[in-house]
Amino acid sequence: MNIRNLFLSVCLVLVLGTVAQGARPTAANPNGGAFTYLPLVTNGTAQDDNANEWVPTYTGQFQYGLNPGYYGSNWSDEAIYQLCYDAGCRTARNTLPDYFLAQWGTGIRVNTFNHIYNDLQFRQITTFLQGPRDEWRSTEVFDGQQSELWQGMYEPIWDNGENGTPVNDANRFAVYVWQVTSTYGDFIDFYEIINEPDYTYSSHGWEDAGQPGSWWVNPPQPGDMPNLNAPIYHYIRLLRIAYAVVKEYDPTAYVTPGGLGYPSYLDALLRYTDNPNGGQVTAAYPLTGGAYFDALSIHNYPQFGTRYYENGQWHPDRHSDKAVEVFLDSRAAFEKVLFDRGYDGQTYPQKPIIITEMNVARRQIDETLGGEVLQRNFTIKALVKAQQADIKQIYWFTTGETKNYDDPTATAFSLMGFYENLYRDTPGNQIITQQGIANRTTFQQLFGWNYDEAATVALNLPTTVDGAAFRQGNQFRYVLWAKTTQDNSETAVATINLPGSYTQVNWDGSSQQVSGTNLQLTGTPIFLTQN
Repeated sequence: MNIRNLFLSVCLVLVLGTVAQGARPTAANPNGGAFTYLPLVTNGTAQDDNANEWVPTYTGQFQYGLNPGYYGSNWSDEAIYQLCYDAGCRTARNTLPDYFLAQWGTGIRVNTFNHIYNDLQFRQITTFLQGPRDEWRSTEVFDGQQSELWQGMYEPIWDNGENGTPVNDANRFAVYVWQVTSTYGDFIDFYEIINEPDYTYSSHGWEDAGQPGSWWVNPPQPGDMPNLNAPIYHYIRLLRIAYAVVKEYDPTAYVTPGGLGYPSYLDALLRYTDNPNGGQVTAAYPLTGGAYFDALSIHNYPQFGTRYYENGQWHPDRHSDKAVEVFLDSRAAFEKVLFDRGYDGQTYPQKPIIITEMNVARRQIDETLGGEVLQRNFTIKALVKAQQADIKQIYWFTTGETKNYDDPTATAFSLMGFYENLYRDTPGNQIITQQGIANRTTFQQLFGWNYDEAATVALNLPTTVDGAAFRQGNQFRYVLWAKTTQDNSETAVATINLPGSYTQVNWDGSSQQVSGTNLQLTGTPIFLTQN
């Protein structure tokens, strides 16, 4: 989605801030409490290290997350986050735009972060940084458009502490990152830099390497990237600045690009440096972009991939298992780029992968993928298969829908959410969707359980069945379903045999006792715990 439209969707109601207490310990702040940053180190290891040498090990649990969203003045921050919590989420992806902090004060959202961290116990929170304030926005013009980035990005990041800040005040983006990190760093684990930097109207992002202008062999042009309107080398410079400042104060935090959609763009990040002269390697610009981010955040909306080309025409293939295949193929494509460029855990450290936007619509609109049962089934299947694929987090788009189900003007994006239209419904009158119920049930059944590959293989599932085994201590829990295969249908049946008897929990949380003998499966997943 376009960065300015997405801000309207993910920004939160303004809440005045105070100093937070009881925040998480970090390397910069081992005792927790109000944030204290490390002394300025101009030649220390925090600035010399890079993600080609070390990436923090992700030790948290798989996280069930949401993009909170904004739904008018009836809904406070606390109320929206409570909806997230009630639907089975324990993390969130929010934003702190530079222009927002400039208008309302850097500490405007501290109370909100304190609430979600200490009261709701959200963890591994992701925040994306974007949107320079007007007076800090670069005046450079590329391809006829003013840059969307900051002034002074090629000024030194650090100075000698003049003007009361440890960063160089002429480097406006460094100042912004320092303000965020020093104020909210106790709460944030993942810093995304610019939402969807590769958002494009051009075909170059998805063209193969043989096409003129393809990003696989050419640098993405400023005019291709409306969320940047600047060369890709300038975006890599942002990553380098963010990495330096964030790591100075919290070496355990993750810096990541802000939700990529095109593997070709990732490849470009790994090919070029932040050298404004064509991204060339020089003494001043020794490393390509992969050195300046720890994790990879990707976005995926399967509605754009659920069809196939055969006999000269496109054929729709709209069902929940196909939607799962689409997002898993996307993850594999991004990982292949990382591995091909050496980020395989051997040449360079492997980068954790998170998905910070994904969903399908509750209603089929025109020829796109959609439907209430499809959305519900996809939610459970995606959460299971993501853990099987070692994805660390999923943040669904979004907490609530923004149109009524039968509104003829509704788009697919306006009918994504765990609750029906929150512009229509007031606090206390919200209506949870089947997707919200399915997410909550999956959270209740699997949060704190770990995917077990050996136990999954031991199930010896037939080709008509999919699912996975999870383990907590010595106990196993299985999530199984019959694979859907038909366009626009969630109907599927299969039979398997498992030893013993089980407690079966259904998508809506209801349960019954079943025998593992001739166990009947449908296209809707079930959770099985052996008695």
